[in-house]
Amino acid sequence: MKWLGVVVALTACQSRDTKHTPPPPPDASGFAHPPIDSRIVDIPDPDWVACKQALEGAPKAPPMRRVQTLIGACQPCGDWKPLLDWSKEPPDGGPTRNQIEDSMIACKAYCSPDAKQRFLGTLDKFRGKDTRGPWRFLGELCKEQVSAVPDNRYLSAPWFALDRIARAVGGRPDLAPLLDGFEITLPVISISGYGYELAKSPVTAPDAGPLAMTVTPAELRLAVVSRAKLTKDGIVTLAKGEPYPGALIKTAKDLEAELVKIGAPIQPGTGIAIFAPHAMAATRLLDALAITGERPRVAKGKDWLTGDVRLAVQADGGPPGWQLAGSIPVALRTRPMPDAIHLDLDDNPDPAIEKLKADKARLIAVLARYKPDLADTTPPKPLFSPALAIHLGPKATVDGLARLIGAAVYFDVKSVALIKGPAR
Repeated sequence: MKWLGVVVALTACQSRDTKHTPPPPPDASGFAHPPIDSRIVDIPDPDWVACKQALEGAPKAPPMRRVQTLIGACQPCGDWKPLLDWSKEPPDGGPTRNQIEDSMIACKAYCSPDAKQRFLGTLDKFRGKDTRGPWRFLGELCKEQVSAVPDNRYLSAPWFALDRIARAVGGRPDLAPLLDGFEITLPVISISGYGYELAKSPVTAPDAGPLAMTVTPAELRLAVVSRAKLTKDGIVTLAKGEPYPGALIKTAKDLEAELVKIGAPIQPGTGIAIFAPHAMAATRLLDALAITGERPRVAKGKDWLTGDVRLAVQADGGPPGWQLAGSIPVALRTRPMPDAIHLDLDDNPDPAIEKLKADKARLIAVLARYKPDLADTTPPKPLFSPALAIHLGPKATVDGLARLIGAAVYFDVKSVALIKGPAR
């Protein structure tokens, strides 16, 4: 009889547990709780008015700010902060493990018990480190359910947030049409999730590319900067050509052949952003310029200039874990005008920047002599023949070059010539 009582008691407890955690139907956010969720997290009702305003305004915002704008306003499963700050440890102001778990449950993040175990099992190991480890495991196991297709290189906390926003918005007839034509620029990272740490500049334009030429001490590669669109089924990656870092380029002939292979809208005169490790020797960039040739090229009509070769730099304005690149709005060339100002750059860019300031009057005078007549149909000479020449010493780095070129923007310099060796 005692054993019978124990069995009855256990049966009653199991019955109560079953009634306590049944998988509920999809809620207002558009997601269904998978049966692996042991509990339900209450979340406030999303502010769909604010989300609509963000969807309407984001396409007009600079590419580097669109993601932040959308994530800040659209919160179908609660505040994104615990997930965006997941790698920051609590003593440093980061979320607790329980807060991260609650946010993942609220977002119905896991497609299987294994996915939940892999994410949570590696969470503490990777916190405080520059990695996307737990998110990559989630992508490997859940694939299209978290938009980790055709590969999971982009999966991160911001990517996951965008996926859930897209699905929630796509499930609302009043908001779904706003997804049409909504595109975002993606971080430039390889299939391993790795990207180089770029230099910083005091002036940054919000675009890089659309072609990315990655320059390392070992090789040059060319790829199209990928974009993505949001749909009711998540995020769809838009890519052309070989995935980043792209095709190996050794000669100018290789470059032209790859551009033909990529096809429209990429053309021989399309802009190129040079992505290079910030600490790399700046003289290595000359090998890239030897292949890209003396851009910019001439186009008919209002837009005379196409095909600038610019230096890609870090861009601010994205959420944590979403590093986009901008570029310095100065064309990189190799041949200066005869009366150009010459600067020497070595390990420290400060002396060159000070000399630039000291030569301000001379530089402005040179630019004025070649000031274009906007009514003229010929190419503007200051953009084709640089008024500033930078001589690269053996210790000059990409980071130092970025600082110097960025400083030159304040003097209305539109192009610079890079030359190996000291000025004479």
